[in-house]
Amino acid sequence: MRIRYWRAGALLLTATVGLPTSADAQAAGQAAAERGWTVRSSAAVDLWFHGLAVVGYDVPGVFPAYSSEYVDLVRGAKQETGTYPTPLDSLAEELRADFEEDRVFQALHFLPLYFTSASREQMLNALMAVAKRRTRDPEVMGPDTRFGVRQAIAAFRAGRHRDVLARFVEVLGQEWDLFYGDYWARTVAADSGRYSEIQRLWNDQLAPALGDFLGQRRLDAGTIIVSPALGPEGRLYEGSPYRRLDNVLAVWAPPQSDEPEVSVFSVVRELCYPLVGEAVTARGDEKTSGRAAVRCGSMVLESYAPALTARYQQVFLRAAGAETPEEPLADPFEEAFPLDDDLLEALEERIRPASQVAEAPGAPTSGETRWVVRMAPQTDLWFHALAVIAADQPGPLGLYSADYERRIRQVKQQLGVYPTMLDSLAVSLRQAIAEESGFDVIHFVPLYFPRAKPERMLQALKAVAERRTDDTALGGRDTRLGILVMGQVMERRSARRLLKDLVEAVEHEWEVFYRDYWEGFRGEQESRIEAIQTMWDSVFVPQLDRYLERRRLTAGVVMPSPALGPEGRIVELDSFDPRDQVVAVQLPLSGDAVEASVFAFLKELCFVLVDERVPGEMEDAAALEDLRRRLAVRCGALILEFYAPTLVADYRRVFLDAVGAEESSSVEAFERVYAVDPEVFERLREQIRRR
Repeated sequence: MRIRYWRAGALLLTATVGLPTSADAQAAGQAAAERGWTVRSSAAVDLWFHGLAVVGYDVPGVFPAYSSEYVDLVRGAKQETGTYPTPLDSLAEELRADFEEDRVFQALHFLPLYFTSASREQMLNALMAVAKRRTRDPEVMGPDTRFGVRQAIAAFRAGRHRDVLARFVEVLGQEWDLFYGDYWARTVAADSGRYSEIQRLWNDQLAPALGDFLGQRRLDAGTIIVSPALGPEGRLYEGSPYRRLDNVLAVWAPPQSDEPEVSVFSVVRELCYPLVGEAVTARGDEKTSGRAAVRCGSMVLESYAPALTARYQQVFLRAAGAETPEEPLADPFEEAFPLDDDLLEALEERIRPASQVAEAPGAPTSGETRWVVRMAPQTDLWFHALAVIAADQPGPLGLYSADYERRIRQVKQQLGVYPTMLDSLAVSLRQAIAEESGFDVIHFVPLYFPRAKPERMLQALKAVAERRTDDTALGGRDTRLGILVMGQVMERRSARRLLKDLVEAVEHEWEVFYRDYWEGFRGEQESRIEAIQTMWDSVFVPQLDRYLERRRLTAGVVMPSPALGPEGRIVELDSFDPRDQVVAVQLPLSGDAVEASVFAFLKELCFVLVDERVPGEMEDAAALEDLRRRLAVRCGALILEFYAPTLVADYRRVFLDAVGAEESSSVEAFERVYAVDPEVFERLREQIRRR
């Protein structure tokens, strides 16, 4: 058995949308199951896409992003009413040139999907506030606009980008007043029957057939916005996987068409994009992904709703301008949307129904073990004590939560128990811990006692401090590992003396305050831990299963603790039992931060790779430690990039928020905040890619 991540002189310390509490999550899940996908129109979304269509700002792809037929119809309507050209028409060429000059403006194609709860006025006002840097206004950062504002701030950081955004938002407001408001009321708002027919077709034919497939991928509910300005290339925003109703789709409805199936089949194709992102491991261009999404939609229907496959193929052959023979369609469809065999095989593997996967010879089965997230009072107590002491270390992320320490002090004052013995000794203990060589292991102590009760852990630690480790009463399974590790580390008399002082203060803290406090918030803590377990099992494991299997990191114990900061802990044991891996991460103070705990857990698992790839020969131990921590954060993003690309942006946002960065999910900001040596980073990338 070899314990990783502890070395003499240098201890390796590892550390979307809001998530609901467990009860809220269950309610949301039930509502999602009952409600599924809801089809509707949106004046805000329609106006935005109308503007981009008139400007003519397209994207490279297998299909156009906006409908040229729609643009012709709109121009004709303006000429009939004497409103052509509007300011939008007059500035169209200039705006298109600005948009095409910088890739940052590609965010415009998705921006309205972040404001689906906002009115047209709210969206335009919020985006103008972003452009003018007035986002501190409470009305701008309201519940219906907050997420969209953050995404816009992250996308348009440069002054020149915000200037262009301001001009576009201004002419959209004028466009609504001069023409589009009346036009939208006469065409879209008055045509509610079209949306009802699309909803009926989805509910009657697609939703029942694809329910299991979409449910496994957390894409069985959300909002579908049918927008007439769009072309066959739709849009998909995946909300938090834990809140499926946050998913948003925007698809086309050809202006002159009365075929609702066109929109419904577009929904099927758009829902394939997350799966395509996983399969296109070579990071193909947009046309590769676009063709793969078309083929994927056909393959999904062939597996789950075969009667609809031929009609689906006809719709997209027609959209591509290809001939649409009646039957058979396989050859012309495959010729119009060619893919290499490797990519097709990768798609088939992900689409295959679960029943077929289980029956496939040699198919891997889910392990009988898994990562178990559970409460651990001994872990909470120990990290509580270190947070009160403020025994932190330098690094990009904090070991302990300063907010937690302040909150605990207030609770003690309200109860009349402040200061406790631990509070009184905090300064002297903090100084002694910082000065004692090799005492960094103190930050890992409860991970070596994952099965022990608080009293048993403290008794064992006191025995180590007093050199009574041969006491048979302390040699049980719950304390054996901890006694072994701490006995090897605490060789210096000064270290043992300090350990004894610390343990006595923690014992007193448990008796006079923390035992009752812990019992008081136990129920609330259980709900958050349940939410972390559910999110890991249902969202992360299906996508990271292969990677974790290769690293022998498929099982273990995760002990979330409210006293921890963003920097967690991991102890990996080379033994015959993979369940010996132990991780501690921050337990969120509210249910809407569960996502951060799961990402922190993934980052902790990265320290296995970081330990193997970072050069171990550095004279400055602190610099080496800092490099490992930064690499672990970057490693988590790399793993998601290769195995679960739809989660990467949320991962960056969480770790940028952890250091108070203004940008919410910017790649540049993330790489700047967690900068590492490029050569070492490339070695890490190659290792993850190979695995």
